[in-house]
Amino acid sequence: MSDAEHPVSTTASNPRRFSFDTAAIWALIASGGLATIAFIPSQTIPFIYTKISILAIGGLVALVFFILARLRRGNVIVPPLPLLGALWIVPLAYALSALFSGASFVTSFFGTDLESDTLGFVVLLAAIATLTALAFRRGPHYRSFFKWGAIVLGIVLVAQLGFIVVGKIAPKLVTPTVNLVGTFGDMGILVGLGLTLALLALRFLPIAGRARLALYIGGVLGLMMLALVNSQLVWALVALVALGLFIESIMKKRPSSDEGEFDGVSMITGERDIDSGDSDSTGLAAPLVTLLVALFFLIGGSTIGNALVTAFNASVVDVRPSWQSTFAVGSHTYATSPIFGSGPGTFGTQWLKFRDRSLNDTIFWNVDFTSGIGYLPTSFVTTGVAGVLAWLAFLGMFLFFGVRALLFRTPSDPFMRYVSLASFTGALYVFVLSMLTVPGPVVLMVGFLMLGIFVSSLRYGRERREYGVIFSRSPRIGFVIVFGLTLLLLASVVAAYVVVERYLADVAYATATVSYGTGDLAGATTAVNRSILFAPSERAYQLAAAIGISRMRQIAADTKLTPSDAQQQFQAALTGGIQAGTTATRLWPKDYQNWVMLGNVYETVVPLNIQGSYENAKAAFVQAETLAPTNPTLPFVLAQLEIAKGNGAAAETDLAQAITLKRDYTQAIFLLSQLQAQEGKAKEALQAAEAAAYFAPNDPTVLFQVGLLRSANGNTDGAIDALSKAVQLNPQYANAHFFLGVMYAIKGQLDKALTELNTVAAFSPDNAKAVEGDIASLQAGKNPFPPSRLGALGIPQTTVTDPTAGAVKNPPATATTAPK
Repeated sequence: MSDAEHPVSTTASNPRRFSFDTAAIWALIASGGLATIAFIPSQTIPFIYTKISILAIGGLVALVFFILARLRRGNVIVPPLPLLGALWIVPLAYALSALFSGASFVTSFFGTDLESDTLGFVVLLAAIATLTALAFRRGPHYRSFFKWGAIVLGIVLVAQLGFIVVGKIAPKLVTPTVNLVGTFGDMGILVGLGLTLALLALRFLPIAGRARLALYIGGVLGLMMLALVNSQLVWALVALVALGLFIESIMKKRPSSDEGEFDGVSMITGERDIDSGDSDSTGLAAPLVTLLVALFFLIGGSTIGNALVTAFNASVVDVRPSWQSTFAVGSHTYATSPIFGSGPGTFGTQWLKFRDRSLNDTIFWNVDFTSGIGYLPTSFVTTGVAGVLAWLAFLGMFLFFGVRALLFRTPSDPFMRYVSLASFTGALYVFVLSMLTVPGPVVLMVGFLMLGIFVSSLRYGRERREYGVIFSRSPRIGFVIVFGLTLLLLASVVAAYVVVERYLADVAYATATVSYGTGDLAGATTAVNRSILFAPSERAYQLAAAIGISRMRQIAADTKLTPSDAQQQFQAALTGGIQAGTTATRLWPKDYQNWVMLGNVYETVVPLNIQGSYENAKAAFVQAETLAPTNPTLPFVLAQLEIAKGNGAAAETDLAQAITLKRDYTQAIFLLSQLQAQEGKAKEALQAAEAAAYFAPNDPTVLFQVGLLRSANGNTDGAIDALSKAVQLNPQYANAHFFLGVMYAIKGQLDKALTELNTVAAFSPDNAKAVEGDIASLQAGKNPFPPSRLGALGIPQTTVTDPTAGAVKNPPATATTAPK
């Protein structure tokens, strides 16, 4: 190994000559740029995973070029090693957690779409940072990086302006918050980073002419975008950078006063650190304006900022667990697995298992969060003490070497000084935000690219040191290195194949989801089978099970099939659904939704009294309950299963549990009222129904039930009030119109009763035929609903129904069914 005191010059000797080193650099730049702006407006093309796949393929292509360059040149040259090695501390902790936490290694590595907390994504970030640190060595390389970075950011800003203008003019065509980066918050983070780097460039680089004008225009657009994003965290970090640059400019500005003012005054000047007076406009104006604007929106973010956001329809709700909730989940996780946590990418399962019940009283009660308050706190939960120590060690070394390099080993070349300062600031900016929020994959990618650039720039410190091995001159060392590089080259090809395969599986899954949503079960089956063929996943098997359920219902409703064909097709659909649901639970047994889907498959055939269906469905739902014990939908689903089996008492118990978990669970309260009404508990049923109406005052179905139960309890006026509100909310609600007419007839208001029944008759010929006799009686001045008939109409008893339906499933023979 050699210690090179003078790295290669910052000017390229022959920039037009092709080399694998240059190809590796351009692969990194191109993949980063394309991943940032990649946007294909199609439901079947995954937005975020497309960006991750581009980044992964680009990184692997860069690795191949870098390895070929090393094999051709016969040497490896690296920047100072400590921080370069520190890049792999965190991936090592993730790998240990994936192996020893008890979670599925495949799930921990890939997740669903290679999410940011998975082992695979962390390895990808570390690999990109390492490749960047090794490949970027000369001034033109860094210039290309920042130049194309500025161009990509410009494209993002211009595109966003277009989205905002179009969204303001035609809001149905596109929403103003649509952007090329990811979430609207991610775009704000990226714009804040670009604004920070522009301020540093204006202060430390001799930029003039069009480049300076472009930076000013970009800065103005960036401030406008930050105002629309209105993120207090981003404003605060931009304000800190602007404040630091403003103070630095003031301290280094040469006094313009006459030296005679200081006669007889002892002065400490530090002349060697004072800039010339021409830095007045370049050093002061930009950071001062930025600082003032940032402070303005920091102070008025909740008033003026929100008003601006509302004016442009750019409001976005950023919902994440609080610090308290994140720490609560973490403490429970550490109680059972302190060293390695729950496993990479498993925060969502821990959240469902340990979240606080009080969250059910909020509007986010049914949100299954997959991350905590921030990216790093999420990692602390999933990787345990090993992950915490790894992140602390890495960030500690980053800060130590960064501060030392910038204070004591600053590069002498002005441009390299800017490269070192800008890359360190950019990486630190992303790391700070990663602690306080959850940046998307594009933002994390940019942060680690900046980290790689900073590590690379350390070779240009005052000691100007880098290390190298010329293995072509040493057969023994050369054999080991060439063998290792060859294996890495082959591994990169395999990795590229896996990335492409999983991307095709993701596209096929998206296609299957779209087809399933449109009712094309054949197309959905073909697409989901293709997804499973490329890369089996629990969500693909979940979808396959859902398709099996829909297929069974379709076969049961098909009157054209012969009994034998229907039986065979139904059996095949049932078997396929059970196999798909079982496979999903085997691939990832800690996901409660896999168990719910398996239970749904069995529940579908419970009314057919198929042996074992009820027992298997209940076992699956109970297992789901153990994985998400505070989820009120699970005891509700169990109650529906008990009703299908005819176990009314068990259903009441499950519904009571669901209501205990969520006091305003309207569906559970409503179903409980129907169940109690069926059992003859009219008073209890009315109390439950009115409780449901309190929480859902604009639900016509609930009001319909309240009306019937009030009538059953002798409150005809109250029944009329509830049913009148139901038909106001849903004028097409035929059953509500019919029973409202019944109530009017009971009260002796036959003209109003006639109006309601005529409304029912106007809905369809079948309705007209069903109420023909009743209308004739009302026209004759007679009440067609004597007390003896009320029982046949469902008063005081009603049928237990689906709470989401617009009318009862089994209305009396003389009633009509609401149009579907």
